[in-house]
Amino acid sequence: MIRVVQTDLYAVIGHPVGHSLSPAMMNAAFDGLGLAAHYLAIEVDDLTAALRVLGDIGVRGLSVTIPHKETACQLAMKLDDTAAAIGAVNTLKRLNDQNGWEGINTDWLGAVRALQQVTSLSGKRALVVGAGGSARAVVYGLKREGATVTVTNRTPERGRALAAAFDSDFLALAEVPRRTFDILVQCTSVGLAGGLVTEVVPASIFHSGMVVMDLVYRPQWTPLLLAARDAGCTTLSGLDMLLFQGTAQFEWWFQRPAPLAPMRDALRRAFSKENHDSTH
Repeated sequence: MIRVVQTDLYAVIGHPVGHSLSPAMMNAAFDGLGLAAHYLAIEVDDLTAALRVLGDIGVRGLSVTIPHKETACQLAMKLDDTAAAIGAVNTLKRLNDQNGWEGINTDWLGAVRALQQVTSLSGKRALVVGAGGSARAVVYGLKREGATVTVTNRTPERGRALAAAFDSDFLALAEVPRRTFDILVQCTSVGLAGGLVTEVVPASIFHSGMVVMDLVYRPQWTPLLLAARDAGCTTLSGLDMLLFQGTAQFEWWFQRPAPLAPMRDALRRAFSKENHDSTH
């Protein structure tokens, strides 16, 4: 038998996951509070097999990222009502009395709290780009806070299914410029460093006063955010959502307030260091 001892082990799992800044953020929280815990980034292809192995060796909690959020929802033995409604899980905790995992979703909280730094949400017209697990959480959060939500996606069938699941509108990408929105949230991997740079939505939809958030945080200034900034929009990078969904994860795992300031500072330091190293 192989079992983790002396420290509790936590991790972010996904594919790819080498770019994640979550270890810097979470380990800063653990260290600052003197917790006997450590947080890793683990590349996972087969989620079913990985959850079995990680549970067997004693991992206590997991952050789940692309592409496993919807599968994690299906594999979790226990879900809260919010995760069940969203149909995606980004946070898992080992069940002490069973050989399985409990799942929740904190992505919606991360998105809502990030956006509320700069705007109110009630009554606002929001466009969500994407149809994966993150998009499902964002649509749920926006609707919960009283926004009117429209979904668009490169694959219309998936976009329509997401919109229907949350009683929202679907709009084909070609039709997007014909509408006006107060908020846009980009939930796909388009713009991720090293990926193919394509236009997510036409830059003509941006206008002064619009709030634009891209869940991609590497690079911090994606092509979408650069175009939005040039048009006078208020912009938010994925670092904001990463921070707030992470504090919610911490609080669920440990049942205590998260140390927000150290977590934010660790994210900024890690991101600045990466940018510095990449230019030298």
